[in-house]
Amino acid sequence: MKKSTLALVALAILVSACTKPNDSKGIRFSILGDSFSTFEGYVTPETNNVWYYERIGVTSVEQMWWHKMATKMGWMLDKNNSFGGSLICNFWGFDAGPQYKPYSFINRMDNLGNPDVIFVFGGTNDVWNGAYCGEFVYSDWTESQLEQYRPALAYLFENLKQLYPKAIVYFMIDTSLADFDQTGQLFVESAHTIARHYGIDCIDLNDIHKKWAHPDAKGQKNIAEQVLDYLENEFI
Repeated sequence: MKKSTLALVALAILVSACTKPNDSKGIRFSILGDSFSTFEGYVTPETNNVWYYERIGVTSVEQMWWHKMATKMGWMLDKNNSFGGSLICNFWGFDAGPQYKPYSFINRMDNLGNPDVIFVFGGTNDVWNGAYCGEFVYSDWTESQLEQYRPALAYLFENLKQLYPKAIVYFMIDTSLADFDQTGQLFVESAHTIARHYGIDCIDLNDIHKKWAHPDAKGQKNIAEQVLDYLENEFI
């Protein structure tokens, strides 16, 4: 290789390294979530069920974790497909189960726009509503398996990789689910196992301040700070 060519290659590497922080500006992100990420007027489709945060002091969208994160990182929201009460899996064996089954994460995952980054923030309602954990299944899923948490989460990750091949996917999980009961602990551990299988990073969220079982203004800030700590190590 000629010296001039080597010099150009070295310059390109140097420029790339120097501009990495700026490259993260303008990234488009989408959210596939539940009530922890909903805010009226900021969900797609607009008919998605939202939780009324004003009752616990979250009165503006600027207080939401994802808005705080986007402001700090200079990112742009593509779609927030969050649906209050939704489960990752198609489990319907609880009082409102038939109502929520069509809005599971795996039934909404194909409507996230064209993002560079996808945040999947869920699992809470699977634990709260007693969904079955199931076995680790990584292919050839049956309908009955997709009513269980482990197979459905694997199905979700598999399909997100195919639907959005250029996007970075992060799975966010409230680790306090492990304190709910033994099943909650199993769900948290299972999320880590399945995410590793697909090369997806988990962002474990700890000590989220809540009222009425939902992150209030302080809790939304807790989430934003922990997500930012993680992202700033990844992108800066």
